[in-house]
Amino acid sequence: MSEIIEISSEFIKAKISTKGAELKSLLDTESYKEYLWQSDSKWWGRSAPILFPIVGKLMDDKYRIGNKYYPMSQHGFARDAEFQVVRAESDSAHFKLEYSEETLKFYPFKFILEVKFKVYGPKLFVDYEVRNVDRRDMLFSIGSHPAFNIPLDDTDKPTDYYVEFEEEEHGGAYYLENGLVNFHTAPDRRMFNGRKIALTKDLFKHDALIFKDIVSTKVSLKSISSSRSVVLDFENCPYLGLWAPEGAPFICIEPWTGVADGIDSKNDFFEKEGLVTLESGKCFQSNYSVFIN
Repeated sequence: MSEIIEISSEFIKAKISTKGAELKSLLDTESYKEYLWQSDSKWWGRSAPILFPIVGKLMDDKYRIGNKYYPMSQHGFARDAEFQVVRAESDSAHFKLEYSEETLKFYPFKFILEVKFKVYGPKLFVDYEVRNVDRRDMLFSIGSHPAFNIPLDDTDKPTDYYVEFEEEEHGGAYYLENGLVNFHTAPDRRMFNGRKIALTKDLFKHDALIFKDIVSTKVSLKSISSSRSVVLDFENCPYLGLWAPEGAPFICIEPWTGVADGIDSKNDFFEKEGLVTLESGKCFQSNYSVFIN
C-alpha cells in the first residue's frame, strides 16, 4: 500500500507518494495556494511522475538489444513502481527503487535509482542518482514531468500566462507524430516572442513541444497580470518538453535527459537518441528545483 510522505519549510509544504516517488502537492503555506496539479483524471491523472528508464514513447512500445525484444510502455516503469523510503525527516525525504527479477524481464540492467526531496525556504530541491550495479554498461534516460496549476492567482486568466526561458534559444520546437518525435523537419520558432512562449489556447493542439540542445538551465512560468510565478532550475537535461491537454488548467514543464523514439526508429536500443551510457559501478546525477515566488 502506498503512503504519502510530507515535508515542509517555513514557506512551503510538499507531499510525495511512495508510488513512483511522485510529488503530489506543493503548497504555499502563507497563502494556502496549491501550485501543483492535483491529478484530476478528467484531464490527467498524474501530477509529477518520474520518467525512467526511458522518456517518451518507443516505436510499437518495444525496443531491441541484439536479437531480443523487450516491451516498455511510455515513460518507463518507475512512475508506477513502489519506492522504498530510505529516510523521512521534517524537511527532506529519500526514496529508492532497485532492480528485481521482475524488472529484468523488460529492462535487462541492474540498477539502483535514488530520489531525494528537500525543502528550504520557498524552494523544493529534487535530486536523482542512478547507479549501475551491473557488470556491463547500462543505457537509460531519466526525466521529470511536473504539472503546475493555471491560473496561480484567482484573478488571472489561463491565457495571461507564458513560459520564459533564461537564455535566448536559437532552436525551436519539434513535434510528435503518434507519440514519436520528428527531428527531420526544421524546428518551429513561431511560438517564441523573444525568450517567451505565450500559453495560447491552441499551443498544444499538436501535442507536446519538444526542445533539443537547449541553452537555458532555468525556465519560469509567469503571468502578465499577477506576481505569482514558478521557476524551474535544472542540470544535465539537454531536452525540455512543454505539454498540456488542449484547454487543460495546468502546464507541464519537463526537463529530460532523453526523448521519445524518432519516427524512423528501428527499435535498436543502442541507436536510440538521448540515452545515457553508464559504466559498471558508476553513478549518474541529475536534479531540478522549484522556486515558488
